[in-house]
Amino acid sequence: MDEEKITAVMAQLGRPRRVPRPHRHFDGDYAEAPGGRVAYTAEGAGPAVLLVHGWDGSPRDMQDLSMALARAGARVVALDLPAHGFSDGDTLSAEDAAAAILAVAAREGPFECVIAHSFGCPSTVLALERGLKAAALVFFAPPLRQIDQFRRLGSRYGLAPDEIEEVIVRLRAAGSSMDAMDLGAKGAARTEPLLIIHSADDEMTPVEGARALAAAWPGARLLEAEGLGHNLTMRDGVLVAAAVRFAVG
Repeated sequence: MDEEKITAVMAQLGRPRRVPRPHRHFDGDYAEAPGGRVAYTAEGAGPAVLLVHGWDGSPRDMQDLSMALARAGARVVALDLPAHGFSDGDTLSAEDAAAAILAVAAREGPFECVIAHSFGCPSTVLALERGLKAAALVFFAPPLRQIDQFRRLGSRYGLAPDEIEEVIVRLRAAGSSMDAMDLGAKGAARTEPLLIIHSADDEMTPVEGARALAAAWPGARLLEAEGLGHNLTMRDGVLVAAAVRFAVG
């Protein structure tokens, strides 16, 4: 077991790669969260829809959704999660993301719908448990369990299977909440209408997790696609239209 490698990975975890918005000057607004300022934009005058991007992502990933929602007459609210874009912070957890969502909701909510991608999905559910109000939800490529996600992707850090397990032991000892981030278990207690959109070839968050979430969340609907991977479902015209209809239709 490579102790130096494990130590380096432990230091890297929770630190997303900051993806800036495509301009240096930020024309939006800020909400105050416990971890610092949360940058967000809000455009339009109709029912409010919140867009929550994923890890290492940005609102640009959801631009097609944003434009389609605007054409449908929605007020589109899009935030930079902590440690992303123009928001404060260098590290991020699901708890930090939930606090950021709630800070924006305090200024712009309640929401007709929250549309989230990948890491944004469990963050949204955590925010719901803490008081976020949304009439409906759309989840693109949700990960079912955070701990399974780390086990699956740990090799990308150059970790062997036993080193992955050692990192998990150390994260637990440090108080990590990854064991509690189980969307299937949390979803069973939710009542919000949910549409899940997932591509069967998604290697980042396997579609089996989306199927399990759809089975656990009362009344949830699942739309499966082919050949769109982890991100392109948010750019597919048919799937974007389905998400917009569900969100504000």
